[in-house]
Amino acid sequence: MEISIKKIDDLRKVLFSLDGQRIGAYRELAGEYDYGDFILTVDYIPDDPSKQSSRMRARVSLDTAKFPRDVFNTRSREIGARDFLVRAICSTAARFSRPVTGIKGGKVIIDRPGQEILENTALVLGNDCIEVRFSVDLPVKRERIPGQQAAALFIDTIPRIIRECLIFKNLDGEGLAEWIETNEDADAARLMLDGLGLAAFVADGSVLPRISFVDPRALVKDAAPFKAPDELAVTLDLPNAGKVRGMGIPKGITLVTGGGAQGKSTLLDALALGVYNHIPEDGRELVVTAEDAVGIRAEEGRRIENVDISPFFSSLERGMDTRHFSAPFASPAVSQAANIMEAVEIGTSLLIIDESTSAADIMDHDARMQELIPADQETVTTLVDILPLLKSQNKISVIIAANCAGDYLEIADTVISLNRFQPFFATTDAKRIVAEHPSGRTSRAGDFPSVIERLPLSHSLEPYKNPSPDRSRFYGRGFIQYGDEFIDCSKVVQLVSHSQGRSISRSIALVHRLMDSSKSLADAVEKVMERVNGVGLDTLSGRLMGDLASFRPYELAAAINRMRRVKVK
Repeated sequence: MEISIKKIDDLRKVLFSLDGQRIGAYRELAGEYDYGDFILTVDYIPDDPSKQSSRMRARVSLDTAKFPRDVFNTRSREIGARDFLVRAICSTAARFSRPVTGIKGGKVIIDRPGQEILENTALVLGNDCIEVRFSVDLPVKRERIPGQQAAALFIDTIPRIIRECLIFKNLDGEGLAEWIETNEDADAARLMLDGLGLAAFVADGSVLPRISFVDPRALVKDAAPFKAPDELAVTLDLPNAGKVRGMGIPKGITLVTGGGAQGKSTLLDALALGVYNHIPEDGRELVVTAEDAVGIRAEEGRRIENVDISPFFSSLERGMDTRHFSAPFASPAVSQAANIMEAVEIGTSLLIIDESTSAADIMDHDARMQELIPADQETVTTLVDILPLLKSQNKISVIIAANCAGDYLEIADTVISLNRFQPFFATTDAKRIVAEHPSGRTSRAGDFPSVIERLPLSHSLEPYKNPSPDRSRFYGRGFIQYGDEFIDCSKVVQLVSHSQGRSISRSIALVHRLMDSSKSLADAVEKVMERVNGVGLDTLSGRLMGDLASFRPYELAAAINRMRRVKVK
């Protein structure tokens, strides 16, 4: 049934009639209103607007917005432009959100992105329109509707935000162009990696150190800009920036080493997040990594369900089957092994591993320890033996930071030494040292086994309903709510926003619907990604929500693997 669009005068009349009424009367505002240059849709008003936000959308035709044609003419440019517009709306809405004494609410809220440029549903294009989706905290005064403030919100504030941010002539055109070109160049650089035989690229001039891990925006302003050593220098010819020199990290096994606090973890953190593009002035705009790279770390206490960790552990206590290993609370070493095997299962081409967040007993056993502990008593195969197998048999590259295990010099194809956050080519010295000081250790690894297909049982993916949930507990960043379960993904290093978490939650529900006895986890995740990439993020929700962001199959699989109730055969 077609809904009639009301005029702005009709909205004024309704707002005037609501003055002084109980806040439940706000529901009379539901509907569509023609403001002349845009259409406002009031989708949902809760029963109690003082406790819950209302959902709204505004549509501006492209003919009215008058953006230049090249703003949205490619996928990369469109996503950059949409990200810029969402941030503009965030800033403009915050500028107009001035508290009024005695009045609660009156705010316009949109899903604000972080440092990464992700596709989102807060602002979408379609049917020759730009549509922005946002929430509104409607004004309330002692459980009554303050008509004057409500009218100011709908007649003044919302129109000003829409017109300032979605009409091109009112925007910062130079800022928009910079955002689009930054995103386009990063996408182009990432696409060049494979053809150049590279796993990652870090442009000269990048600023990687952050003042605080809590706030990724707080880069160290006086940090020396990154500069590639000549031996690893690569020049990329990008669409907007032109020729850009930087450090190319070749495929294969790359060892990052150096003294304490010299920038090893900082570089690896930047490379792990190089699967995403970053906003201008972030410092990591042209730090790009293979799109399927997975950051690996130890994760003590995570649940493991039917994972083959036999390449790392030939046996465990109590005779546990390491080909089909399950545990409610894993040790650091076992969790790290499971994380690697799960990434291989979904199909990564690059692992990023930092010694500082790894389990010590899975890193290396040197020649002295091998002599002390006979081979028939050793049950652990360490990464120094596993990584060459991953490279030769599975074509998986690795970037690993290690400072305590010289045995990695023997297996590394490339060695990068860091000093005060600056990289130096150390491969030649490493090979000389290996020749002069052979380690004497013996590899104890066999062949790397084929990945076992894991089939989640459909019933175990049903949303869990807790009859008495603990509402007092706070679940922070990295926890994904699915039903009444909060999945702990806080150690999944490439999960960067709550909006991604919401998308993943809805994707688990889609995996549940797709699962049958013949589909593996990898197959089901691939089907979900095909649907999302083909139809868009809106396919994940029956309602047009503005709080979803793009995600990768690796983080979706990671969330499923960490569900406390999932069963896998």
